[in-house]
Amino acid sequence: MLVLVGPSFAGGDADYQRLSQVTGMVAYDLRSRLKPGMWGLLKALADEVEAQRLAASLKAAGLPVVVIAREVATDPARPIVALKGLRVEGQALTLELRERAMEVPVAALCCIVRGEAQVGKGGARSAGSATSSATFRAVVPDASDLQVFRESSPPIGFEAFATADLHFHSVPWIARIDARSFDFRSLGIAAASPASALDTLVDRLALLGRIRVDRAARASSIASFTQQAGRHMTPHPHPVPSAQGAPMSQRAREISGDERFDPYSRVIGEAERVLAAQLAATAVKA
Repeated sequence: MLVLVGPSFAGGDADYQRLSQVTGMVAYDLRSRLKPGMWGLLKALADEVEAQRLAASLKAAGLPVVVIAREVATDPARPIVALKGLRVEGQALTLELRERAMEVPVAALCCIVRGEAQVGKGGARSAGSATSSATFRAVVPDASDLQVFRESSPPIGFEAFATADLHFHSVPWIARIDARSFDFRSLGIAAASPASALDTLVDRLALLGRIRVDRAARASSIASFTQQAGRHMTPHPHPVPSAQGAPMSQRAREISGDERFDPYSRVIGEAERVLAAQLAATAVKA
């Protein structure tokens, strides 16, 4: 279980002192894990009861804390699907997916995770580890040796591009805006670069939905955990979901992913959902 501290954590001396008193951790360690304005991983615990007990103590001390399962990072039931276009009409969004358009209320938006996806980067590591001793055993390589060498040689390049993931309150799947191919002009957005156009759109959606934009994929302590989790994940293609979360088509599959950014995005989206539910429950009690 992952015990996460939310972005409203102020990061003052008194805040770290309270954390130290509850957790028994030293201030230096806490400061390296938790920074104000972003989600941070306080602890990863195997025992759910222990994680919930720690979270309860932190909440009692007035700290923004959620607990989520570590499996969320690589959960195949949380597919990431490509968003080709988007229409905004009042308080409604029309998501243009690969095979159909889907209308959702703006209120369904939970958060946006803005970052950079690097497709193919993980493949270089995994391919390089598959080298056989046959690659080096022969002084004069035969045909089989050459084939092993070709298969074991890692790819030298990968694609990096600006991206933004839209997370929703009621469904686990994620709609991804790829700045390289998204239709910004239909929204009247003209910018010097696709990344700038993406930032403009993200800011508009955040203002419209009054939601948070996470831009800490490189700085948050969660990224270290999700990168390790991503290295061990097995690709699971998924159908594009319908508005109710059910498969829409067996032909439309999950997009190629990034072993670091994808798990990070899933964790942040779930953390925001859990936190929103906690705040709503607190408001009802009040």
